[in-house]
Amino acid sequence: MQDFDSLKNMWQQPAKAGEANKEIINNITNTTTTKMKLQQPQLHGAIALTLTASFIACLAIFGNLAFKHWYTYGGMVLICIVCIVQAGFMYATLQKIKRIDDTVEPVAHLQQWEAYYDLRKKQNRWNMPVYYLLLNIAMAIYMVEIFTDRPVVNVLLFIGVYVACMLFAYFYLSRKNIKKEDKRLQTIINELKLIEGQLKKAN
Repeated sequence: MQDFDSLKNMWQQPAKAGEANKEIINNITNTTTTKMKLQQPQLHGAIALTLTASFIACLAIFGNLAFKHWYTYGGMVLICIVCIVQAGFMYATLQKIKRIDDTVEPVAHLQQWEAYYDLRKKQNRWNMPVYYLLLNIAMAIYMVEIFTDRPVVNVLLFIGVYVACMLFAYFYLSRKNIKKEDKRLQTIINELKLIEGQLKKAN
């Protein structure tokens, strides 16, 4: 009997399943739950960035800001573009998770997750640095006119707070999220390896 047929029978007849089969079912349930948890940050992040870009665009068009220089509006446009591109990247990542097929045999399913894990490790090396770099370039362009003729103390205070927030977001929040995602991916891979081993024993 194929591995997937074995899993299907376990789901259909849980009352008759032995202790080993019940453990396999519990592992499958844990894997499915973890997969959903991996999808949520990508979906929420994409929505938040899209709303942010929409708000800034509406502010630029309808806000009567009356900026004197075109590059100030250019900075706002660039911020919107960076947010939309990052939102698209997160949505594409969400779709990659959804395309992982839960109906294939455990060996193939494990290979899909391992390939996704390798992809995410590569993405995490460049995505966050590029995103923060472009976002801060856009913010710098936008702030040039905002800071013109402002008291130096106020400008330095704002820049200090802004830099502190960016450093906190980059070095703490983003890395914390990456570690959480990495842990969840490792959990899925370990659970699937355990299921594979249990099925081999069952067969």
